[in-house]
Amino acid sequence: AVLAWAPACLAGTADAPDDWRDQVIYFAMIDRFDDGDARNNDQGAGEHDPRDRRRFSGGDLAGLTRRLDYIAGLGATAVWITPPVANQWWSDKAQYGGYHGYWTRDFTAVDAHFGTRASYRAFADALRGRGMRLVQDIVVNHTADYFGYDGAYDPAHPERGFVLRPEHDGRNAPAPVPFDRNDARDPAQRADGIYHWTPTIRDFRERRQELDWQLADLDDLNTEHPEVRRALRKVYGDWIRDIGVDAFRVDTAFYVPPDFFDDFLNANDPQAPGVSKVAADTGIRDFHVFGEGFGVDKPFDNTMARKIDGYMRDADGRPLLPGMINFPLYGTLGDVFARGHAPAELRHRIEDMMRTHADPWRMPTFVDNHD
Repeated sequence: AVLAWAPACLAGTADAPDDWRDQVIYFAMIDRFDDGDARNNDQGAGEHDPRDRRRFSGGDLAGLTRRLDYIAGLGATAVWITPPVANQWWSDKAQYGGYHGYWTRDFTAVDAHFGTRASYRAFADALRGRGMRLVQDIVVNHTADYFGYDGAYDPAHPERGFVLRPEHDGRNAPAPVPFDRNDARDPAQRADGIYHWTPTIRDFRERRQELDWQLADLDDLNTEHPEVRRALRKVYGDWIRDIGVDAFRVDTAFYVPPDFFDDFLNANDPQAPGVSKVAADTGIRDFHVFGEGFGVDKPFDNTMARKIDGYMRDADGRPLLPGMINFPLYGTLGDVFARGHAPAELRHRIEDMMRTHADPWRMPTFVDNHD
């Protein structure tokens, strides 16, 4: 999936641009791309079956590494990968596997199906050797599905109806600390408040549910909590230091409050500094972070565009995320070129985009939705 297009980039990797506004980003789902090492395919939990689209298929970091000449040959100058971290391999409740990377079990480990930290470093080194950049997809809103509610939900008593769902191998909590404190039946853990003790979202129009309830049964982290913020800065800062990641794409940005990102990027904490500070100290130039906020606008409307802009700068104009994926433009491109709408709608969208956003050039442009 090509996200950002600049014809000047097509001269080859020797001329790969330094400016994110000129990058051509190739998006690859690790598990579905190429199987470079068959030895890591089956981890013995019934989670691997290439014939079953719900399960792991075998793609890994070794496969991506050996196909980089192909990706560069398409004109791409950067590669965005789905989260490489250890995931919940199978959910009995959903009857689905975490091959996609968005069901985090351990924020600090590479998933065994994808390889090791060494194979991740090898992939990053191979990109750098071609003058290409690495975008790691990250999740800050939730973990995998380890708990939920059976029956009526009482926010005053979140321990009532609470159900802890062990994983296939008996694990019942994500890692590392403090994400393992996920049992609302324990008064101490409940008081710690690492999670929002909530059921699945019932009404996406209600902002409090969007922020605090579970998206698709995934355990919602309390991202207002200072300890949660510190832990997320720490785990993702370590990926920058250890691997040399050039950018983060933030999954489900709409489901955390916008001010989280000022802290995540810029916190002055000697033990867990903001990730932009970590990148600068590591020598990563022009570190970029762009978020996902799904929302397309009706013709000649910009309601969702303004919501998206609220994640790039606050009401006083102070910067938050450097970029957000440009979903409103994606929606209008499809309407005009695939669904017969008037070209005037695209003209309005582009003109409104330039008025609404302070830095629209750092918002990845795309024409197909990876979801």
